[in-house]
Amino acid sequence: MNPIFWLFGRSGAGKTTLANCLRQGLRNRGLAVFFIDGDEARGGLSSDLGFGSDARTENHRRVAEVARLASRQGIVPIVATMAPEHAQRDVVSRTLGERIVWIFVDAPLDECLRRDPKGLYQRAKEGQVRGFLEYPFDAPRQDERGLTIRTCGVGIEESYRELLQEVLARLADYNL
Repeated sequence: MNPIFWLFGRSGAGKTTLANCLRQGLRNRGLAVFFIDGDEARGGLSSDLGFGSDARTENHRRVAEVARLASRQGIVPIVATMAPEHAQRDVVSRTLGERIVWIFVDAPLDECLRRDPKGLYQRAKEGQVRGFLEYPFDAPRQDERGLTIRTCGVGIEESYRELLQEVLARLADYNL
């Protein structure tokens, strides 16, 4: 089983951008990679779920199961989801065990509000997305701090280089 790299953080922090860069960087090195984007999983695998805490936790359990299956097939899974609460991260950790490598994509809320790449914050301000602005984001606990990649005040290239270096070091531990 391969390690599973799980990027989490606020909407607009840069998770998907970094995950796509990482996917390409690992593929360029000859590795089989499977990227699971939280938004895409919501559109299919978890389209029957709402956005309450229990539904978000079930969504993360489902995504973790898919990542585990890919890992067992010799593929390196990369996952990018908000995973805003400890409950979601706990179910992922229970499902994946020691193979999970948490990557906290750290950007302050005000920067995420400024970026707003999907327009979620704007739609929330307009009342189109209920509860989004009020939804808690639990700061990572010590056991969820595998890696922290800051995306505010640095370019995406610099954040990606740091991420790639750390991921390659972790993969070397698995002889990949």
